[in-house]
Amino acid sequence: MRIAARRLHELHLGGTLKVTQSFETGVPFFVWAEVQQWRQVRIPAEVRSFEDLESFVPKAAAAAGLDAEKPLPFLVSGREQLIEFHIVNRIGDGPHDMATHKKIQATFELEKAEMTIVGFHSTKHRGVFTPGDSNIHIHFQTPDNTKSGHIQKLQLGDGATLSLPASTV
Repeated sequence: MRIAARRLHELHLGGTLKVTQSFETGVPFFVWAEVQQWRQVRIPAEVRSFEDLESFVPKAAAAAGLDAEKPLPFLVSGREQLIEFHIVNRIGDGPHDMATHKKIQATFELEKAEMTIVGFHSTKHRGVFTPGDSNIHIHFQTPDNTKSGHIQKLQLGDGATLSLPASTV
């Protein structure tokens, strides 16, 4: 399975979001992994927030025999209680820095929604493919692919499952 997608998020008047899948779109950031087989791990009841997930992923990886010091793709599936996410409403090709990035974000919330979270964990790539203040970078998509974006706040639901590569990537 490849974890890669090209998605174009459009913000329409009135604050509605439209997701378009196309090979004609560009991507401002891109990281991917090819995973042949996934190993599923039940996420414990005490792991609920973004920060909890950030701490749990390397522990679960190490318990599964993976090197948690190497970059690691992962998935989380289930019905999440709350996700606060953003998209970047970038128009044009002007200079783009962190201040501009923050300014053109459009933020949304979803409650009690079924979704798949696609994530990457690395302790050595802050500001490269994870945010400067975190070891994980996570996005989500709904099963019907009508909503997706970068997760900034998270409240996992009961029964969420973490999928890790069955072997080192």
